[in-house]
Amino acid sequence: MGLAALTLGGAGLSACNSQPAVEAAPPLTEAQAGAILSDFAKAMGSMDLTAIDKWYANDIVAYEPGKAGRVSGQVTMHVSNAQFVDMKFDKAEMPDPKIQILGPNLFIASGLARLTSSAGKVKEADIRYTEVFQKQADGSWQSIHENVAYPSET
Repeated sequence: MGLAALTLGGAGLSACNSQPAVEAAPPLTEAQAGAILSDFAKAMGSMDLTAIDKWYANDIVAYEPGKAGRVSGQVTMHVSNAQFVDMKFDKAEMPDPKIQILGPNLFIASGLARLTSSAGKVKEADIRYTEVFQKQADGSWQSIHENVAYPSET
């Protein structure tokens, strides 16, 4: 094999190793995560089942108050959301959340929320929540894990 063949072969190998540069996602800020959580709270207070459902990933895993087991998947979550809508809470406040940024496409929000209703049987409820939000391929944010509970009264 001649020197020309070795040189051309080496050039071919180096071309195989070149890959397009992958742009790193910009870091997610706490302010951006807080705005996402605020939009989530608005959807919860809208009592619009379609608007609420869009916030949950197809493979959502959730633990809901009054439910003995795990809620898994978007269809089961839809049923749980419909039961929530039937309670007629028309305002959801999630003040002072604890935001934990796990990466540019993932964060946890947790805290205490207050739900109020002008038309439902239950006029107000306090809940503890933990939501894990993940950025989807289309750029939207969805909850991939939810844990909601009533705080213990002490």
